[in-house]
Amino acid sequence: MFPVLALEGASHASFMDSDNVGSYVLNNDLKADISEAKGHSEAAKGIVGLFDQVLKSSSVEDDGTAKILKPLVDAMVLENSYNMKDACYASTLVNPTDDPKCLSGSKWSEQAQYIMAGDLPEGKKGKITTTDNFHRVYTVTPVHLPQINNKCETTEGECDLDSYTVTENIYTELIDFDTGKSVIAASEMKAKLMSRQSFQIAAGDADADFHETDEVGNRCGEINQASLDWALANAGPVAKAKYEALGKKIVIGDDMGPYNAGPLWIWHYLTWTDNADKTETVVQSPMMRTPSDYIIGAAANFHYCKLLSPFRAMEWIYIDSLFDRDSSKTSNDISQEEMIESFQRMFLS
Repeated sequence: MFPVLALEGASHASFMDSDNVGSYVLNNDLKADISEAKGHSEAAKGIVGLFDQVLKSSSVEDDGTAKILKPLVDAMVLENSYNMKDACYASTLVNPTDDPKCLSGSKWSEQAQYIMAGDLPEGKKGKITTTDNFHRVYTVTPVHLPQINNKCETTEGECDLDSYTVTENIYTELIDFDTGKSVIAASEMKAKLMSRQSFQIAAGDADADFHETDEVGNRCGEINQASLDWALANAGPVAKAKYEALGKKIVIGDDMGPYNAGPLWIWHYLTWTDNADKTETVVQSPMMRTPSDYIIGAAANFHYCKLLSPFRAMEWIYIDSLFDRDSSKTSNDISQEEMIESFQRMFLS
């Protein structure tokens, strides 16, 4: 396949000779949205345009690529993908933020800590500020742990809390082969967060109950649902419509655990489980959570999660959700061109 960004969303065009497609491509590619001839034509226009730009100093015609790619680029930036730069992984807890050669942390993990913390106690006004830092979560010399940097003595008045979190993005080992098959986004984000109870206590509620704050419900699942919601809200309309029509839907399941021993949480991964008819995939987060009175004081007040990256959710919507019903091996009652035309009529009406 040769990607042709001709629609507001994601489009695939058959660029190879359809009579000589190898078994690997046949078994692992998505179905073309436009014909092979159209794919050749669009590619030729791009090549001619590049020649004109280089040889004639012609201006580049706006083909809408920036608009089409914006959801994916925004999601990649929110994850702070290691495919853009390496992670800083400094020895100190707080990574440098002014080093042009490395990434200090993830904006999504900062949002995750805000969701985990919950609302400030009733009567309290203020904000929660978090700075995330990329570190390998398994290192012990030194060990990098999240922390709340200040507290408010009473439950009334202004209360601005500042905190640090720790994240390690994990990527498939096959990504370097660049075959177009491997996932580009982080397969999971290992996030060390402070518990909701710890934030409530820091905000002045000394009686915050761990069971109510952190054990009731699925805190990691709430964060992962927010990631999926963000991706659905920001995906291109054609890509989203195709996901709704043919895609295998992500469903956020209950949290797994608690795995209250570091190695257990580290090596239990975000799970993806298909239902029987492959219309849904349940995503579940292994978690670790400890109360303020935890027997090991140095490990108290934590709520660790395996996070669904918004970039991974976006990549699922655009690509991976479609393999069961829209791959080159599958067939549908209507042609892809008819489906795209119906999508266009939907958004133009």
